[in-house]
Amino acid sequence: MKLSKVLGSVGVVSAAALALVACGKSSSNNAGAKDAKKFKETTPVKAVKKGGTLSYAEETDTPFTGIFNNELSTSAIDTDVAQFGNESLFDTDDSYKINSKGPATFKLDRKAKTITKCIIF
Repeated sequence: MKLSKVLGSVGVVSAAALALVACGKSSSNNAGAKDAKKFKETTPVKAVKKGGTLSYAEETDTPFTGIFNNELSTSAIDTDVAQFGNESLFDTDDSYKINSKGPATFKLDRKAKTITKCIIF
């Protein structure tokens, strides 16, 4: 009987302590909110320069796997990095017919059943 009274009183005291802590004054500091207002909300518009190099970074908490094959890639990071070198060899028009605007072209001779390729870089 004494053990149940002790456990009951410990439970009541614990519940009261948790209730007081939960309803207490918040101790979070809002100093970061004041610092966030210092950043500009818009980017200034400048004249476009010809040539140059564009560098960008992509932040991630997982390691870069480096799988550049679309069928095998499972992460968005790989897809984002590979998009700049992922162009098709032949360019097509709106009807999906190959034209001579891509990095490689070819000449088709239907009578001789031959294809002559011309790679343009």
